[in-house]
Order: sequence, then structure tokens, then C-alpha cells
Amino acid sequence: MNYKFVTRGFDSTPAMEEYLSKRLEKVDRVLKENDVISAEVKAEKDALNYVLKANVNLKGNIVVVQEKDPDLYTAIDKMSDALEKKVKKIKSTIREKHRTASEKVPQINPSLLEDESEISETKRLTLSVMPLEEAILQFKTMNRQFFVYRNSETNEINLLYLRKDGKIGLLEFVD
Repeated sequence: MNYKFVTRGFDSTPAMEEYLSKRLEKVDRVLKENDVISAEVKAEKDALNYVLKANVNLKGNIVVVQEKDPDLYTAIDKMSDALEKKVKKIKSTIREKHRTASEKVPQINPSLLEDESEISETKRLTLSVMPLEEAILQFKTMNRQFFVYRNSETNEINLLYLRKDGKIGLLEFVD
């Protein structure tokens, strides 16, 4: 991966840039080439310390690491270790989100689709006729995942459902 290396307060040497790229190879092993949008390392010299700051944009996740040390090479070591640790943490968090999202999708047993006698319960309910506002109130008080009713204004069957983000969704069925 190509890191943009910028110095302020001192001049960089080829040996320094080579050492930095060698240390950042550890971070490169964790990342895929298409994960990184941009990467930049800034080195600054203040009165006592070298301050290294790394900014890596990982498709929406911006990783920022800053380390200080009187020795430049020690600061590079600390910065690269901290950057590797943070990138691993973000990547594992992303993996966990994908795992939990895929686990939430219910899997239907194929044998249930073949055998229609697997229906465990049947209920007959009257379809309530009401306006949308009243249906929303009923839905909230019943504390259910969905609510089916006939809209009194349009005379169509509607379905209110609870979305994953906690908001209410409306499905209008048209003949």
C-alpha cells in the first residue's frame, strides 16, 4: 500500500522512509488493497519529541493514531504497532456485524415447504376497518411485529410492521 509521508520541522532521509515502510508492512498484511481509500503518515518535530500521526481511511472508517517519543525510530515502532492494533479491532468489528446480520436471517427448513401439514395453528380473525392513525395507535398498544387492517379511507388492506431501525413501516395492498 502507498502511504503518503510528510515531515515538518526536519528533513526525511531515505533510510527513515525505508524503515517506516518496513514497519508498516505489518499493517499491510492485515489490510486488503481494496479496503484502503487513503493513508497518510505525518511526522513532526517539536521541542523535545517526534510526533507521528497516521490517518488511514478504510471505506468509511477513519483510523487515527498518534505517538510521541524523543527517538524517531521508537516513535515509528509505537505508531505502527498502535495502527496495526486499531485496524485489527475495526476489521473484527466489521466481521462481527456481518456475522450477526447473517445469523438474523431465518433459515427455512426445506422439508417444511414440501409438507403442508406442518402448520401448527390456524386462527380466524375479523379484519378491522379503521383509519391509519387509529391503526398506528392499535399497533403501538398491542406491541406486536405487524398489524393487518382495512383502511377506512381507501378501503384497501394495509399492513403495519416494525422495521429493524425501530420505526413503523406501512404496506398497502392494491387489487
